[in-house]
Amino acid sequence: MSTILKHGKLGEIHGVLGDDVVQFLGIQYASLKDRFAESEILDRDLDSSVIDATRIGPMVMSPLQGCDAEFGIIQHALPKPDLTVSELHGLNLNVTVPLMERKLPGLGSKLPVCVFIHGGGYSTGSNSWPQYSQARMVKLSADMGFPMIGVGINYRLGLPGFLTSSELREAGYASNNGLRDQINALRWIKKNIGDFAGDADNVTVMGESAGAVSGMFLLHSEEPLFKRLISMSGSALLVKPLPLPVSEFVYASLVKSMGLENLSGPERVKAILEIPIKDLLEKIPPTMPLMPVVDGDIIPGAPTFSQISDKAEDPTYPMPGKQWCESLIIGDCQFDGSIFSLMLGPRRVGIAQSFHKSIAKSFAHHPSSSEKLFQAYGITPDLPDNIALRSIFTFATDIGFLAPVVSLARGWPGKAYVYHFNEPNPWDGEWKGDTTHVLDIAFLFQNFNEFLPPAQKEVAVIFARDFIKFVNGEAPWAAFGTSSQGAMVYGPSPERSTAAFMPYIRGNAEESCGRNSTIFKLGEDIPLDELATAWGDFLAGQ
Repeated sequence: MSTILKHGKLGEIHGVLGDDVVQFLGIQYASLKDRFAESEILDRDLDSSVIDATRIGPMVMSPLQGCDAEFGIIQHALPKPDLTVSELHGLNLNVTVPLMERKLPGLGSKLPVCVFIHGGGYSTGSNSWPQYSQARMVKLSADMGFPMIGVGINYRLGLPGFLTSSELREAGYASNNGLRDQINALRWIKKNIGDFAGDADNVTVMGESAGAVSGMFLLHSEEPLFKRLISMSGSALLVKPLPLPVSEFVYASLVKSMGLENLSGPERVKAILEIPIKDLLEKIPPTMPLMPVVDGDIIPGAPTFSQISDKAEDPTYPMPGKQWCESLIIGDCQFDGSIFSLMLGPRRVGIAQSFHKSIAKSFAHHPSSSEKLFQAYGITPDLPDNIALRSIFTFATDIGFLAPVVSLARGWPGKAYVYHFNEPNPWDGEWKGDTTHVLDIAFLFQNFNEFLPPAQKEVAVIFARDFIKFVNGEAPWAAFGTSSQGAMVYGPSPERSTAAFMPYIRGNAEESCGRNSTIFKLGEDIPLDELATAWGDFLAGQ
């Protein structure tokens, strides 16, 4: 059968046939004049040359070993293609279309569209990684009778994506390039998805980790960018945007490391543009924060728990997307805090003592607050390192993931659907038996199904089916309301081999959901924002 799409705007596109799907890979959606320039949406005339979309496109500048590193977190690998990087041609996307009666759907099909924004801490990740392939999920959607189109996007990361300074802005380079890329990808999709048989007005953005954080940032746009949002294990309460002074510090550190201090501002900008990108990346320590910043444009400010949990609009933190985004799925993994092992692992020795010192410093004005925190999570100064680290990760899970999920659901004016993913990692390694960060993606996209025990495979399929229903405009389960609050709970199998909707007790995520109310009880005495700040200070080594 033909895998050639005659696109009214883009011309002839050659895709690759999969299992009841056709994938159009590596389609460039935007161009770059240089590494820090704003991306420009690519338009093609009808007389454009044929687009070969049979192979994955290049990654943006980021570590090539990032895919293997994430396999290490998942504790299971998949075969991966040859990955390449490109400084200027990495802004591409993959479109996965289901076959309908063994052929591409007609233009009038207007299928709903699911756009995936990958995570990776704004430093790594790509739509070309095999764990992010949407082929199986799209096939499942068609098998269910709820066909959808899947799109995976790349966006600039790290230094090209998020380096900013007054000197760069004065030279005409905007901040938050990575988020601007995401916006342009969504604009490209709105403009072009129709000829792939997609509905430009029926787009769901689905983000995981930093991708979920991005989804929340995109809600600051006055321009309606999508109809629904799925936020998986990430929010702007977890990864708060940096204040501009911090971005100036990062820029100054780069200038110093490259020996550019004695140049004028314009000369420095010119040098940073001309120095090979690999040389720049080698000079930036992995701990240097290169993340979204508060710029008053893309991001108006850093959110608080009180702002997010309030349905009313806060003029100091405008979020127009609460009105134009119709509905929200938001959830977490039972041990999401495990992801901080990447940062805290090297600090493992004496971690309990350093945690005590940092928290006591944060609450120096109110010593009883730190004692309440220590007691709530059983963290004593003499706790063995491994036990202390797990207790600290539990606190991180609660303040960084669980509390934001509940707060965002409470403050969402439309329909919000909460889930808790509790399936344990079945594969050998440090996290076997734990529901760790990123494990939800391994289940959702169906790409590890042949490596899962039967009961877990069943949960994976149910998990994906529920999300597919949401993308199609269906209510996946009971919405999170003011009178009745609850969550869809996935696993653990075999105790719960199928998903079940569980009501919250007293409005909090109790044991029936595989969560506890510790953080909320603690929050009755200590504001959640203060607890989050204390956690952030500890994570930063303060």
